[in-house]
Amino acid sequence: MEQRITFCSGIDGRSIACATAGNGPPLVRSPWWVSHLQYEWEKANLRQFLEALAQQHTLIRYDRVGVGLSDRSIAEFTLEAEVRNLEAVVTHHRLERFALFGSSLGAPIAIAFAAQHPELVSHLVLYGGFASGPKLAKREVQSALLKLIGASWGLGAKALADILAPDLSANERQELLGYTSAASSAETAVRLLEFMYQVDVEQAAREVRIPTLVLHRREDRAVPFEVARNLAALIPSAELVTMDGNVHLAWYGDWRSVVKATLSFIDGGSLAVASGSEAGASGPNAFLRQGEVWAITFEGKTVHLKHSKGLADLALLLSRPGADLEAIELAQGNSPRRTPAAAGDPMLDRRALVSYRRRLRELEGQLDEAEAGNNPEGYSRLEAERQALVDELRRATGLGGRTRKLGDEAERARKAVTGRIRLSIAAIRAAHPLLAEHLEHSIETGTLCSYSPTDSISWQT
Repeated sequence: MEQRITFCSGIDGRSIACATAGNGPPLVRSPWWVSHLQYEWEKANLRQFLEALAQQHTLIRYDRVGVGLSDRSIAEFTLEAEVRNLEAVVTHHRLERFALFGSSLGAPIAIAFAAQHPELVSHLVLYGGFASGPKLAKREVQSALLKLIGASWGLGAKALADILAPDLSANERQELLGYTSAASSAETAVRLLEFMYQVDVEQAAREVRIPTLVLHRREDRAVPFEVARNLAALIPSAELVTMDGNVHLAWYGDWRSVVKATLSFIDGGSLAVASGSEAGASGPNAFLRQGEVWAITFEGKTVHLKHSKGLADLALLLSRPGADLEAIELAQGNSPRRTPAAAGDPMLDRRALVSYRRRLRELEGQLDEAEAGNNPEGYSRLEAERQALVDELRRATGLGGRTRKLGDEAERARKAVTGRIRLSIAAIRAAHPLLAEHLEHSIETGTLCSYSPTDSISWQT
């Protein structure tokens, strides 16, 4: 397989070097940090990775303006310029629809492009990517690395090699150092790294509405795994596949898993191809909170969503299938109320409590119907019954001596919990329609909430 190099004009007339290889549907790779099309093709590690991607696709790569074979006279780097130069590459190759692969610094560029041009991108693959550069490292670390590269490109490149690929052999390390020095000057490398630490596409990520795969190695030192998990949570349609290893560069380590996951995703196959994959088809159903992200698996598909109270409500309901949970219990932080009964208050047995609560649920629906049907007499009768039940439950649960009324508190809780559960199911629908459909048929909300699936389903929560 051979590559063909051509040139096109960027937004300000500067030349952009492009390379194509292979045959089939187009797959565009945005450049990672510094790159050199010819050097990549001449080195075995890089070439075997690129040829694998090009086996059934036309792989299109380019050197961003300022590095590699492209025009190197550039003053600064901006997100707008990077996106417009990618647009120039797409126009040059007359692409109408294509898959887009962005790694490292190429990821935020790919995200911004995909958000602006959803009609052009069929699939988005983000390897070792991030949405917010300031979150990659502490400010002191960023400053120290920038100063080192500016003072000595040789020493700076060695320090970067330890971060990007700490376990390389001596020959591989020397190859990587040769690659970076051939691709860029020290001044351009510093400016690109500054741009990397400043770029932020979190809002654009929220607007991406195309199938997206986030690939990340668990011990990546350049882009921490937590950053990738948050990226997957930002994009509504994203799936996260986690692989073992600490190398940031895709073509080192288990590069075949990166290729297999990428092509399987683009071509509509299974994602259960990488070691340690979180998208394994045979995995159990799970609704697990990991920091500020929920990892949710259902029917073999895993999605990641930002934490919300509604997701916490759903997790509690899933952990207790068939149980009636009061909305007020959920509203107060997903912890059961443990207020002792006041002396002399009559207590209801468990069976009576369940019966009263079920009747309350029925009344909620009947009240809504009476209101919608403009039936004031029926509404008054139903409201009187509901209030009598609430009063009885108030005495039974030991809140009779409080100044606020249980009915008011219960109504506020009903509205709040119902609203946030509905919003969370809507968010799930954008990422996992099958799960959203299951929840809509299995979750009941109101004064009492429950999860009652028609079939027996187990969950890890």
